[in-house]
Amino acid sequence: MNSRSIGKLVSISQRGIVAEMYESLGNYVNTMDGIRFVGEVGSYVSIYDIGRTIIGEITGVEEKPVLTSKPMSKPNSSRQLNINLIGEIISNKFFFGVSKMPLIFSEVNIISENDLITMLEVSDEEETIKETEGSTRAKLLPIGSSVIFPDYSVKLNIDKFFGFHFAVFGNTGAGKSNTIATIIQNIFLKTNYSARGAKLVIIDSNGEYAQAFSSITAVNPQIKVKCLVASESTEQENRLEIPVWALTADDWAILLHATEKTQVPILKRAIDLARSFFDPDNHDDDVKNHILASTVLGIINSSDTSASKSDKVKGVLTTFKTEAINLDVMIDEATTLRNAITMHYGAFINEEAAINFVQAFIKNDLADSLVVAKQVTYTMQQFLEAVQFATFYEGSISSQRIQEYTSTLITRLQALNDGIQGKILTKTEFESIEAYVNDLLGEHQIVNIDISLLDDSSAEVVTKVLAKLLLDHLKRMDSKADMPINFIIEEAHRFVRNESNYGVLGYNIFERIAKEGRKFGLLMGISSQRPSELSKTVVSQCSNFIIHRVQNPDDLQYIAKMVPYVNQGMIDRLTYLQTGHALVFGTAINLPTLTKFEQASPKPDSDNAKISEKWYIE
Repeated sequence: MNSRSIGKLVSISQRGIVAEMYESLGNYVNTMDGIRFVGEVGSYVSIYDIGRTIIGEITGVEEKPVLTSKPMSKPNSSRQLNINLIGEIISNKFFFGVSKMPLIFSEVNIISENDLITMLEVSDEEETIKETEGSTRAKLLPIGSSVIFPDYSVKLNIDKFFGFHFAVFGNTGAGKSNTIATIIQNIFLKTNYSARGAKLVIIDSNGEYAQAFSSITAVNPQIKVKCLVASESTEQENRLEIPVWALTADDWAILLHATEKTQVPILKRAIDLARSFFDPDNHDDDVKNHILASTVLGIINSSDTSASKSDKVKGVLTTFKTEAINLDVMIDEATTLRNAITMHYGAFINEEAAINFVQAFIKNDLADSLVVAKQVTYTMQQFLEAVQFATFYEGSISSQRIQEYTSTLITRLQALNDGIQGKILTKTEFESIEAYVNDLLGEHQIVNIDISLLDDSSAEVVTKVLAKLLLDHLKRMDSKADMPINFIIEEAHRFVRNESNYGVLGYNIFERIAKEGRKFGLLMGISSQRPSELSKTVVSQCSNFIIHRVQNPDDLQYIAKMVPYVNQGMIDRLTYLQTGHALVFGTAINLPTLTKFEQASPKPDSDNAKISEKWYIE
């Protein structure tokens, strides 16, 4: 028996193994590495075998009475250790999982310091790039210290963590925001060969992170931070603006709570109309003339009053017009279209001339030709007018009752235009998505987007639109994954939800990123206090997990089902973790490790309210 040996295996099964400790042992032993506690739950033990060292974790300690038939003998008992096998060390490299079970009566040893270093992968933190200059590139990122072994730093493999999707779960107040802030701050501590190529876009749902990132540039002058705020105040510095012309019909459907059968088709038609009529390079007027003529004719033939008809026609032709059809065009030798539809004693001055004029432009073979793929810029007000135009046009070719079905849609859109969303969704100064994304990212390593002032539907649209813009931008790059972007979403359960209805797009953008984003360099990080409400597809594609205290039974059950590498012992442990402690596991770390995260400096703006100080005042 060596100085590390604490017992031997007495039971081996697929459910786990049991070791019996030697009777002569106390609560600790003195080894070459120092004093070590014996039988501590959560600590590691080693079992030596031919060509490998099996590593196990102590998951429980029990007392077993020792029965004897000898007369006058004292009651006695032994200690038994329940051990979960987690991996093995072969040729000084740790592998998660065990190739075969150990043999009965094998010795169980307290893990050595060398084996612990191999397991936790705390060596070789950097690799040399230019030996003459002494430059090194970081391979591992310290994120905290081991709770079981406080002297050891927990480190993540940078490529395996940030090169794949990851998730951070935990109850409110468990330390999720501090964990994300600490990890991001640690990325940029290295000033020699620093992470200038990083691109981190954070959706800051609660306005927490601007404070945490405020000192990064002072610590490392090579790093630039951009903080954008979704605000309606035009005086707000770094106010977030999103090109309204980048929104799809699906985005508008979410914002406006549009019904799929009647209102979504109007939105799709409005986008096509806006792209066709607001494109200065579109000189093909045949389709536009057909649409204008059909709309004007439909309005004139409707059952509305003459005054209403006149106002509607003038409203349409004020914004949407061509050289052939506009209010000031001559429809005969003496009359303009404007004069023909002007009211005189309750009727049009010359309705028949107006009808004959527009009928000449109607070409039924062009009715389905209005599908425009080209990206065209326009304002929110112009889109509102396009929706009204689309309503009149659809009424002229199908049912006049379409205006009844879309009245609430237009009312919501008008309210949206007048509210904070109308200040965020603008035309912007950019002519293309590429120009917008290039300006959004620029030379900044961190782009923090504060959406805390937005309601849920607006915040969801902003998040989805930004995600889609980034994915489309990366897809258009010459080389795949040449500029990786980590898209980190706080309060992800508000946006990355389980959805059975994918809308007119036919897919969920976050699920598409989860499945395809890695190939193009768009990697998601999701943080949530309600993992059970998240998309199963997205969670299943995450390769690494940081799980703080979780107490909701539904969430615990969901984690047990959806998250790899996790067993029931780990699930039980999640319910009583301290604030700031988390279980870290996945491909970026050799084995699941209970980790203590240090307080971020500066810390995120997420402190609890100090009730006694706020209540009891002079």
